[in-house]
Amino acid sequence: MRSCKRALRLFGAPLLWLAGSVWALPPALPLERLPDLDRARLTERTARLATMSAAEREALAARQAAWAALPAAERARRRLAFEAASDLPEAERARLQQAAAYFDSLPEDERQALRLRFEQLDLGMRRGWLLGPTLGAMWPQLHPLFAAMPDAQRAPAIAALRAASSQGLADLALLAQRTPPQDRDALRRQWLAVPAPERDAWLRARVAP
Repeated sequence: MRSCKRALRLFGAPLLWLAGSVWALPPALPLERLPDLDRARLTERTARLATMSAAEREALAARQAAWAALPAAERARRRLAFEAASDLPEAERARLQQAAAYFDSLPEDERQALRLRFEQLDLGMRRGWLLGPTLGAMWPQLHPLFAAMPDAQRAPAIAALRAASSQGLADLALLAQRTPPQDRDALRRQWLAVPAPERDAWLRARVAP
């Protein structure tokens, strides 16, 4: 549990607040051309800006300037972390917030050491923690099955992973380790093609025939 909380704090939670605070609405934005969801979000942010005091607007402008000064790669990494956390189930976000509080309670030298250890992980392992504490903890075992996944499969695969039971995830992780690299794509496609209510039984039959 401790390693789970630390990894989440290192890659996710410290990045969320800054990325999420960039609320400014570009001038003369053609809202009518945006999808309904994006238009609703921007309209809500504009309304919230209208309620801010002068001091709050100044603070927001300062955060925006700090954000703009970051290298493009760092902004992309922070944005990815924010979007990933936004997609987490409520219980997973709560655990992420607890991890952030725990990390902030540590002495600075321990935080720096943990940051360094996390940055030394393989990029695929670090990205696995963006999926939340449950999937992040299992990602070293699941990663071989999803490392070379086509973009079109990503959303369905993540949704299927989030919906899986603990036993289903354990069975899938075991199959990922047992399956030769050349057969992993076929396994992933077959798993996704199985109706959601039947996936656990499908996996169980292959792990313990």
